[in-house]
Amino acid sequence: MTKNRILTINQIIESENKFISKFSQEEILKIAGKQIADYLESNFHKYQIFFICGRGNNGNDGIEASKILTKKKIKNIVYEITKEKNDKKLNKFLNLLNKSNLIIDCIFGTGLNREVSGIEKQIIDKLNNSKKKIISIDIPSGVNGDNGIIGSSAVNSNFTLAMGFYKPAHFLLPSKKYCGKVNLLDLKLQVPKKSNPKISLINKSYFKNHIPEFGIDINKYDRGHVLILGGEMSGASRIVSIASRKIGSGLATIAVPEEYLKFYSGIEPGTILTIFKLDILKKKNVLVIGPGLGKTFDKNLLLNILNNFSGPVILDADAISVFKNYKKAFYNCIKKKKNVLLTPHKGEFERVFDNSSFNKIENTINASKKINNSIIFKGNDSVLVFPDNEVWLCDNSRNSLATAGTGDALCGIIAGLLAQKMKFKQAIVAGLWIHGQLSKSKKNIIVEDFLDFIPEILIPLKNSN
Repeated sequence: MTKNRILTINQIIESENKFISKFSQEEILKIAGKQIADYLESNFHKYQIFFICGRGNNGNDGIEASKILTKKKIKNIVYEITKEKNDKKLNKFLNLLNKSNLIIDCIFGTGLNREVSGIEKQIIDKLNNSKKKIISIDIPSGVNGDNGIIGSSAVNSNFTLAMGFYKPAHFLLPSKKYCGKVNLLDLKLQVPKKSNPKISLINKSYFKNHIPEFGIDINKYDRGHVLILGGEMSGASRIVSIASRKIGSGLATIAVPEEYLKFYSGIEPGTILTIFKLDILKKKNVLVIGPGLGKTFDKNLLLNILNNFSGPVILDADAISVFKNYKKAFYNCIKKKKNVLLTPHKGEFERVFDNSSFNKIENTINASKKINNSIIFKGNDSVLVFPDNEVWLCDNSRNSLATAGTGDALCGIIAGLLAQKMKFKQAIVAGLWIHGQLSKSKKNIIVEDFLDFIPEILIPLKNSN
């Protein structure tokens, strides 16, 4: 098992089939049942456990776990939906439900590809209204394992036991709201050799040994210079500047067209403010365009700036939205460049890319192909895609990020890491992880709090190098 890998349903099937061809279906069932039973014994042995099992492998896993628990004299009962007579199914289920205080949802597994209906829907609805503690096996029944979409009904769980590998639905909305706390159980499965896309859970082991460090003989230019193209809303540009400096860049400059200078009178003393001219692009390490730019900004000027800057570029907000009716020119410009990152939220994404699929990962991959560059499709279920089909999902962001300016802070964090010569992929993964960690402190309520807290996250990462 590779702890941080996330497999699609087809990849899971391939992995399981390879295991079965080498061992047997019975062997994987025994491993799954034991893992579930061991987890329940360790954490819930004092509960009256109620397994609700459907007809597939998910139901069989529950039945096997029940047998193991029974041998260990741990109270449990199994209800197999398909074995009950139709006119008595619901009454028997309700009777057993009332006698239990821990529900194990084994109704449907990852293979469900239809709407939930009939007795299964009635049971799921009753479970959700029961106020009982619920643990789902693999994914909550009724959830699409690949895209996280909820059909007519789905179990709303307190815990989910991911079997073998995480699935995309554990981290995508709306399904992540139904999963509760997700725990991973090892089934001795292997990642298929040709896994495309390659999806991973963001974790600090990928980048923690690459956080920029400097000796005592450096100067501010050694730590890099971030350039932000400012517009009519000065606050957003200022947030990018502060975040980039808080994460370690040596300098940050906001360059604005002369007519917008009047909005920048309260600029922080550590930020350089200047009137924009093309020659300001020289000797800058990273360019950030979009936060606070305004939707009326000159599109041709933006394209000219992009064509004249050779370093990493982060495009956000209005720098994306202004190309709503000029998508082809936008795509063609970005395709010519390397190390460009777009960071749209849903509305911005939909202005320039197709978002018609129900699969956020698929939509982001397709968008990345159009520009041959990288995208963070933001949200509480942010999806990061690199142009080589490497995909990252995150599980450490909280709803406190839903406040003005936090997206600008993300741009600044990533830009500051890139300015310090951190490798492109690692800087983006690190920036997204750090951004999520900022949301974990209950003291961080508005973006100014997040900015002040950046060193609290950064210092332990440097100390672990």
